[in-house]
Amino acid sequence: MGKSQITFNKKERVKKQQLKRQHKLEKREMHKMDNDKGKALEDMFAYVDEFGNISNTPPEKKYEFKESDLQRPVDTDEYQHGKVSYYNEQGHYGFIRDNLTSQTVYFNDTLAGKVLQLNQKVKYKSVRTKQGNQISEVLVEM
Repeated sequence: MGKSQITFNKKERVKKQQLKRQHKLEKREMHKMDNDKGKALEDMFAYVDEFGNISNTPPEKKYEFKESDLQRPVDTDEYQHGKVSYYNEQGHYGFIRDNLTSQTVYFNDTLAGKVLQLNQKVKYKSVRTKQGNQISEVLVEM
């Protein structure tokens, strides 16, 4: 009679494979239990109250919009103050630098309706165009 074909190493390898399968099955079961899929949609909702706090429960009273909440803010048509920071006499154009924001606004003699001088103090209204900010009205300050 010959020796058994199943050696010690083969037995150990088979044991390791069975342990590995067992761990894999346990992991799969754990992931199934922790999975959020299949929960009801209401369980996944988050509600925000009127103060911005997030909670799981819906608010007791529904927020009612006021008419003032739905209206857009009205732009006040006030003049901005600045001075002419650059003027090209050949091209009859220049830039006005705002006193508060230090932003520049383009103008030319046709838009201004008058000839402005360098470092002259002005009051103006500006409009945003696709080329940039441009004056719509200008008044010379004394």
